[in-house]
Amino acid sequence: MRSLRDVSLLAEHQLDAVERLLPLLARHGGAILADEPGLGKSYVAAEVARRAWIRDERIEAIVPASLVDQWRDTFRRFAVNATVVTHTELLRGDEVPKGRRLIIVDEAHVFRNRGTQRFTALARWSVGAKLLLVTATPICNGPGDLESLLRLVVRDDALAMHGVPSIDVAFERRDRDALDRIVSALVVRRDRRVVPEALAFGDIDRRIVWTDRAAEGIEERIATLDFPLVAGAPLVRDFLLRRLESSEAALLDSLRRQLRFYERSLECLASGRALPKREYRRAFAHEEDVAAVQTVLFWELFVGDNDSIDPLVIHRAVARITELRAAVAALPRKKEQLLLELCRATTEPMLIFTGWAATARSIVEALRKVRRTVLVTGRENTNTASIDLFRRGAADILVSTDVGAEGLNLQRAGIVVHYDLPWNPARIEQRNGRAHRIGQRRAVVRAVFFLPERHRARVLQTVARKNRASRRILRPAIARPFRPCLSLRPRIAATAAVLSFARVVSRPLPEALYRRHRAGVEALIAAAAREPAGGHSLRTLEEALSEEPSLPGPVRFGPL
Repeated sequence: MRSLRDVSLLAEHQLDAVERLLPLLARHGGAILADEPGLGKSYVAAEVARRAWIRDERIEAIVPASLVDQWRDTFRRFAVNATVVTHTELLRGDEVPKGRRLIIVDEAHVFRNRGTQRFTALARWSVGAKLLLVTATPICNGPGDLESLLRLVVRDDALAMHGVPSIDVAFERRDRDALDRIVSALVVRRDRRVVPEALAFGDIDRRIVWTDRAAEGIEERIATLDFPLVAGAPLVRDFLLRRLESSEAALLDSLRRQLRFYERSLECLASGRALPKREYRRAFAHEEDVAAVQTVLFWELFVGDNDSIDPLVIHRAVARITELRAAVAALPRKKEQLLLELCRATTEPMLIFTGWAATARSIVEALRKVRRTVLVTGRENTNTASIDLFRRGAADILVSTDVGAEGLNLQRAGIVVHYDLPWNPARIEQRNGRAHRIGQRRAVVRAVFFLPERHRARVLQTVARKNRASRRILRPAIARPFRPCLSLRPRIAATAAVLSFARVVSRPLPEALYRRHRAGVEALIAAAAREPAGGHSLRTLEEALSEEPSLPGPVRFGPL
C-alpha cells in the first residue's frame, strides 16, 4: 500500500460527493458523478482517485483532448500518478488491461450511444475495472442516454434489494418510481444550492438577440437546389439553411466543399473512374467539420454508376451553386454586425460559442479589429495558448466551437454568447458552465442567445422539451418504502452473439453472463462468438472475468 499524507483540496460539498461515490464503487464497481456544471467534479474525481491510488489501484483517466493538460495538472495537485488518454486514443486500444484499476471518464455523455465504436471501446476497456463516469449532462436527448451510461457501470439487477428487479425494464416502461430509485442509488447529482456561501457563484441573466431573416432570395435559392449524385436533397437543404443561420462564412464553406465534390466527380467521369465514398473521405479528411459534412451533406454518393450520369446535369448544378456563392458573399453580414455592437458596448471578458469552425474564424477576423480576440477550434494547434492568453487577461474575447464548451475553467468571463443555439439543451448548460462555476466573483453572468426569427417557436420548444425530460429523470428522488426482491429469475442475455457463443462453447463461466453484468462483458462475448473456440477474445473474456471480484460462482453453459 502506498503511503501518502492525507491532504484534501476539497470543499465540504465535494467531500460529501466523494463519501457517496466510494461505497457505490465498492458495491457495484461503478457510479455516475453528474453534478451540474461549475461544482468542481474534477476535484471530486481526483480525490476518489487519490484514495484508490493509496490502495495500490492503477488510475486511468479518459478525457477530451482539450482537457488533457488540465486533468494532468489536477492529478499533480492531488499527488496521484495517473495515466491520461483522450477519447480518441481509447479507440486504438485492443487488449483489456489486467489488475486493479479505477477508470475515470470525463465528459462521459460522449459515450451515451450504444451503437458507436467509442461505446464498445470503453465497454471492453473497463471490464474488470471500477468505472467512474463524470458528466454534467447524463441526459442529452432522452432517458436512453442515461440507460446507456448505466449499462457501463452496473448489472441489470444491481438494485434488486432496492426494489428495482431490472434497470432495463424500468427504462422500457418509464417507471417513475423505479427511475427515481435508480438515480438516487447510482447517480450523484446536485445543483449549485449545495455550494457553501463562500464559493457561491451567483445567477445567470438570460437575454435574446433576434436576428433578421436571411437576405431576400437566399433561402429561396437554397430551396431550389436538387444536388445530383447526392441522396437526401431535403436533408442537404436543411443543413445548408442551418449553416446560413450560423453565418455567411459557414454557408460559403459548405458550398465550396460541394463544388469540390462536383469537380472531382467530373474528373472521374472524364477518365472512366468511380468516386466511392471511401475515396471521398480520404480526399477530404483534412477538412474541419468533416464529420458533420460527411454524414449529412454527402449522405450517399452514386458516382460509381457512371453510365447513368449526365455530366451536363452536374455542370448545371455547379453553375447554380457558383451563382449562389456570389450572392452569399455579397450579403451585409447583419448578424455579425449585431455581435460587433455587443462587443463594443461592454468591456467585460466574453466567451462566444458557435457550432461551426468557419463561423468561429469569421467572428475572430471581425472582432480582432475592436478587441483582443483568440480562437479555439477542434483543429487549431494553438488552443492551449489561446486559453492561457484569455485566462491571464492578455485577451478579452475567446471565440470557440463546442470543443471548448466542456470542462474548461474560464471564470474570468462575465458574458457567454451563444452565437448558434444548439438544439441540445445539455450543450447550453456546458457552455454557460465555463463561466458560471466556482471561482466566478460576479453576482450575475450574462448569457446572450442569438436566435433566428424563422425558428423562433421551434427552437425554443425543442430545447424546452428536452430540458423538461432531463429534469424529470434527474430530479432528486423522494424516498419511498419498498419491498426487496429476494428471489429473481435472471434476466436472459438473448443477443444473437451470446446464443451463438453458448452453442459452441462448454466451459465454466460466471452466472452473471445470463444477465447483463457490464456492457464490456457483452462486447467481449460478441467478439468471442465471431471467433473459433479458444480464440483471442474468448481468452480475454475469461481473463477479465477471473479478476472480477463481484461475480457470483461459475455455472456451465450447455446446449440450448
